[in-house]
This record gives sequence, C-alpha cells and structure tokens, in this order.
Amino acid sequence: MVETATTLDALITATLADPLASAGNTQGAVGYVGFDLPLDIMLASERRFCHLPWQMGRATPRADGWLESAFPGWARSMLEDWADGVFDCLEFVVFSRGDDAAQRLYYYICELQRRGLIGGPQALIFDIGLIPRETSIAQTAQAIGKLLAILGLSATDLASGIARANFSRDLYAQLESSRGSAGHWYENLARACLFADLTDELAAATLPAIATTSAKILLAGSAPPDDRLHRAVEAAGGNVCGELHARALLRHGAAIANDGVADAVDAVARQVNANAYGPRAFGDRTSLLLSEVRRTHAEAVVMWLIEEDEAMAWHVARQRTALSEAGVAALILTRQRWDGSDGADAGVSTFVKEIAA
Repeated sequence: MVETATTLDALITATLADPLASAGNTQGAVGYVGFDLPLDIMLASERRFCHLPWQMGRATPRADGWLESAFPGWARSMLEDWADGVFDCLEFVVFSRGDDAAQRLYYYICELQRRGLIGGPQALIFDIGLIPRETSIAQTAQAIGKLLAILGLSATDLASGIARANFSRDLYAQLESSRGSAGHWYENLARACLFADLTDELAAATLPAIATTSAKILLAGSAPPDDRLHRAVEAAGGNVCGELHARALLRHGAAIANDGVADAVDAVARQVNANAYGPRAFGDRTSLLLSEVRRTHAEAVVMWLIEEDEAMAWHVARQRTALSEAGVAALILTRQRWDGSDGADAGVSTFVKEIAA
C-alpha cells in the first residue's frame, strides 16, 4: 500500500460535502433509497449509483403537507429536494421494500408525479422478500431480474458484478477485523460509500491507528444521520469499535459463492434475503447483537433507535436482558429524533464517561 489515508480522507470529505457530484456528472445515473440494493447490481453496471442524500435542519414545508407524521425526517428532506428538482440528474430512483419508510415514500412520489405536483426521475420499487423461506427468495430473484432488465443488464453482467462486489465485501471484512482508527472515520466512510464507489482508494490506503486504551463501544439500533454519536463517544474517552445498523459496511455480507452465470440471480437473491441488518430483517437480532459484542470485544453498547423504527423496538426488551445477563453495560435510547437534535449525544457522553472511568 503506497498511499496514506490522506487521499482517501480528502475523497470522503468531498463526497460527503457534495453527495450527488459523481452521479450528477454522468448520464443514466441511478439513485436509490434503502440499504438493500445489492452491490452486485451496482457494480455490474457502468452507471453511477448514488443513495439519495438527506439534509438535517432544513425546512420541509411541501413535504410536511404531503407526508403523514410517521415519516422520518430524512424522508421529508428527500421529498423536499425531489420537489426542488435536486434529483433531476438521475434517470431512475430505486426504493427498497425492505424499509417501511422507503417503500411508503415510493408510493407517495408516484402519486404526486401522477397528479403533476412534482416531476423528477422515474421511481421504481425493489420488491424484495425478507422472510427466510423459498417463496421470498423467489420473489427477490424476480425483483432482481426486473431491475436488471430495466438497467439493460444480463445475468452475465451480474456474474461479473458479483466478482467485483466480492472484492469489496472482502475489503470491508478486512477493514472491520483490523479496525484501529477513530470510530467516526468508519462512519464517514460507510456514509460516503453510499454516494460514490471508493473501493480502489480504500484498497490503496494505509489507515492511521489510534490509542488502544479507549473504552470500546458498539453502536446499534437505527442508522445515525452523521458521525455525531461517534464523536460524542470519542469526546468522552471511548471509541465506537463497530456498528450494528442498516448502514453498517458488514451489511453486504460475506463473499457470494455462485457457480456462474446460471446461478447469479439466485445467489444474489439469497444474499439479500439473508441480510440481518435491515429494519425489516427476520433474523435473531439478539443473537446478532451478542455476536457483534464478542467480535468487536465491546465493553458496552449504545442502542439508539429513532421514533419511526417501530419494528426494531420490539426486540429491545430481550436485547436488554441478554446484555445484562452477559455483563455488558448498555445505554438504551428509544424514540429518538432522527437527526439527533434531542440531545442524545450528551446522554451518550455521560454514559461513556462512566464506562471509561
């Protein structure tokens, strides 16, 4: 590795400052909402893929008039930007069925476009099934096939995409297993990877290490809007040693082993169906949480859940009990504001100071 992290850091900073820069400068760019769209499809295509960015603290008067109260603020931000024409640089936007807010936002946008109230790119639904059964895998395979056809991709292209995505998966796994930098850096990397492909720069970079005496904290629950919770942990003498939420880099799973072009769609469908990180995943969240505590050697867990992630809240009681029985301290923050504006960072700092003392 001949590069330091400097080049990569500059790219991460630039990407987060202007998330649409890469997609906006190319034709046929594709946006997406939700974290279930497989890397294999994105890397099978020559198109640029970019998750729709969100803005915190902005006024959303039109979105507020269109959306019901159950929509999180990030969805309101996206719809307001959509109405402003911010996403007109995209040809399609793919909304995942694996996220309640994302799929509902899809239907609202389609209706608003039908009524002529907004314009923008064509909205598509990625109609995946997440129940662990063969019918759900078949449904997901069908959704993948439809999306490939819309994007002009073949099964051969997808097989090539799998190979490229496996390289990224292995890279992310190596990065997590040797995690030795400040936690906020990993959060910024994961967020920047939503808006641009940083694989080559990441593979070439040598990351700086930090002191190993910081208290290790696992951050779980909802995906935070930025790195404020990570920095709150660091300011209190700790470090986030891993993330267990829908945007975590490990959500992409292990490398896919498929037998070639004929099995490519089925292989990707099974990977999507088995994803345990999303808000509608059917896996054992308590076992996964304990597994991540062991993997990261976390001393404590901060679980941060926004008001709108109702499905995940049902698992909290069991998770709290399991952590207590395992002797792992936990701060459980439920019904939080999506943008962290309710002072969650202060509560996190107080908790971490007690752990680090």
